[in-house]
Amino acid sequence: MQESVKARIQTDAKIYIHNDLSQGATYFHEVIEEKLKKGDREGIGFDGMACALMIAFAFEANLNFMGNKLFQNGKLTSWDEMAKLSKKRDKVFKAIGIAVEEDKRPLSSMMRMKKLRDTLAHGKPAEFKTEEEKEGTREELTKGSVLAADWQGEIKPEVVAECLSDLDDLWKQMVKASGIPVIETITQGEKTVSFKEVVQKR
Repeated sequence: MQESVKARIQTDAKIYIHNDLSQGATYFHEVIEEKLKKGDREGIGFDGMACALMIAFAFEANLNFMGNKLFQNGKLTSWDEMAKLSKKRDKVFKAIGIAVEEDKRPLSSMMRMKKLRDTLAHGKPAEFKTEEEKEGTREELTKGSVLAADWQGEIKPEVVAECLSDLDDLWKQMVKASGIPVIETITQGEKTVSFKEVVQKR
């Protein structure tokens, strides 16, 4: 027989998606690194694509987290998660005193990944013809695929590794400049159950 009871259940949950997206980027980076160690490049471009997208998503999620926190703490008068990324970036960086330097790492890496995300999201076809004269060995001149778009250079293992490192560096700068304790940036929660009385036995 089981007892049926009345209880008061209280939850306090803080679920921050920027953590999951950063961990997703790290996961795909580790998959890439493991494949490279084994000399296995099967599907590595897709792993790079996934890693790059997670980096782009994580950066915007970092901005949304920071903007919400700054708004709650009275350091921003408003916050709109749906605003353009550049507007959110400028607003957050100004509030915490970080210079917007798009041409320098780590921010330049984030803008590269944002551009890649937009390219992949919009799915625009690429059609082109080229003609040029080159000099080299037969092997050098025939090497490489014609079926390669410009954006594919952004999903190479060394590129996503650099951008992932920059994502982490920039996040640490943002947290430090904001004065928000690191513990408050981490997903956390608790559940309290206060049993009141036995209603009936089953």
